Amino acid sequence: MDLSFPTFLYEKYTANADNLEEGLFKGGILVKAYKAVFTSPSSAKDVEGNGDSADISANNRRAQKSHHGLKVKKHVTHIIKMKKVTPRSIAYIACQVPGQSAQCRVDQLLEWWTRKVFGRRGRDDISNVCKVNMSVNALARQREQMADAEFDSN
Repeated sequence: MDLSFPTFLYEKYTANADNLEEGLFKGGILVKAYKAVFTSPSSAKDVEGNGDSADISANNRRAQKSHHGLKVKKHVTHIIKMKKVTPRSIAYIACQVPGQSAQCRVDQLLEWWTRKVFGRRGRDDISNVCKVNMSVNALARQREQMADAEFDSN
């Protein structure tokens, strides 16, 4: 199967072919990049494999209190009043993290957009076998099977 998602999006950089949703968007680099952008570059160092992170808001309040008279730089989440992680913010970070074959993926994405905007003339560039084996399609099939199983069990 050809992975449609870069491996850095997966926990431990490995996709489970039988359950493509397992570990997806839980990659360590993704979490570190997210924290570096939204909370602070130094908070990205605190990312641990399985545990929860430090309370960034509490740390920021302590820093403000402990530095009497000194200005403390606020993190992005505080400035934009972000209280929880959103799908859009994860997608933003995923687009910022370069992978090994980033240029190839960029080229493929631009080709896809070109076909969507300017027509189907390039649609035959991707074979049907290739389309079926893409992990995005396999993920859709797995979700459909899980929904069917859940429906059948009720």
